[in-house]
Amino acid sequence: MNPKSAIQKGKELENWIVERLRLTGLDNRAYRQKGSGNGLNKGDIWNDLNLCIEAKNQKNFQIAWFEQAERESMGTQEPIVVWKPPQQPLEASKVLINWDYFEKLLVKSKRSESELKTPDREMKYLLQRLGETSRAIIKKLEV
Repeated sequence: MNPKSAIQKGKELENWIVERLRLTGLDNRAYRQKGSGNGLNKGDIWNDLNLCIEAKNQKNFQIAWFEQAERESMGTQEPIVVWKPPQQPLEASKVLINWDYFEKLLVKSKRSESELKTPDREMKYLLQRLGETSRAIIKKLEV
């Protein structure tokens, strides 16, 4: 493979990640880093999510990529590697993160789920009032 096509493959994955971050509303200001790792900002994707994202569109996965992301995160961001396996669509990309960060995401997700399932007292009161009002309106319309 010539160097230009390898560079293009990397850019393709980076552009896709930026597009997904923007499309989902996770970070509308995300963009590809020019010369990633060279300046003060490390990682391949600049973002407001406190993530140091390394994007790799290569044939064989290497754990050294995660070590690179850890170094570039400088202890201030969560290191993440996004790897697109060969002959797979971009949507099949894999993400490698630290266990403690994964655990935090799960706890946060579980907490959000339970908050959605249990409405607060005010919401419960408003829903009861809505039901009572609806029944009263239906009763008036039937007369």
